[in-house]
Amino acid sequence: MSFDEVVYVNARQGAPWHDAEVALATKHGKEAQIAPALATVGLVTRVVALDTDQFGTFAGEIERPAPASEVVLLKARAGLEALGLPRGVASEGTLGPYPELPLLTYDQELVGYVDLEFGFTLIEEALSFETMAASVRARPGDDLGAFLNSIDFGPQGVIVKRGDQVLDPIAKGLVTYGQLVAALEYIGTSSTDGGVIIETDQRAHLCPTRSLVIKDAANRLAERLARRCPACSCPGFGVVEHEAGLACSACGSETSLDRAVIEGCPRCGERVRIPLIDQADPSMCPMCNP
Repeated sequence: MSFDEVVYVNARQGAPWHDAEVALATKHGKEAQIAPALATVGLVTRVVALDTDQFGTFAGEIERPAPASEVVLLKARAGLEALGLPRGVASEGTLGPYPELPLLTYDQELVGYVDLEFGFTLIEEALSFETMAASVRARPGDDLGAFLNSIDFGPQGVIVKRGDQVLDPIAKGLVTYGQLVAALEYIGTSSTDGGVIIETDQRAHLCPTRSLVIKDAANRLAERLARRCPACSCPGFGVVEHEAGLACSACGSETSLDRAVIEGCPRCGERVRIPLIDQADPSMCPMCNP
């Protein structure tokens, strides 16, 4: 069916699983964020302690081999293959300058799902500008109290690197002041300039702000898996595209806001166009508010 001819179609509700196992590839405790969401659609998470560092590290000593959208599915496939299951899930995070506003740091979390039984893959995303990402240059003996307080050191772990940018050695997962002092002394003597870089450890089990975003993405994935395609009944029906051009309520001009969303199936390609009946506020209109 052509989605241009459809105003609204209710997707069949209800996930098809009941205590079906799904492999989660993680070495950083992500089951705490992902497993509860998947349980709502009848999936039981089995953790496989895969060395996910092979797909890239936040510290930079191992580069990510592909874009995040590819890596998250590579992880999910590696997990299901390791456990011999037909379903796998994984997450992949990216922290850095926001493309449209480079002065802002953002956290993009992807949760990817691979289903060999139904024959589809699915990725859901969550974004946040509330993530903890900070660094400081230091030397052994420096007063670090202000920096450590600003990042909530303890719940938020840190990494210590050489100040000369050489990525060996690196001390990760530091959560006590004693650990930090020892790392400063050891790595400071290794660095050619005697200094170090202390930065927030962005791994999920040591970065509470990242954990919240992963949980958000996992919940979005579960909501998507709970919906079935109206054409083929495959789970995973949901928004796949946004159509801009919502009309201004004052002058009728098109704005950058959505006038419709396109929902689709990850397997058969079914598409449904859902117009949005609201109109844009004139403050969002390029004609009324240039």
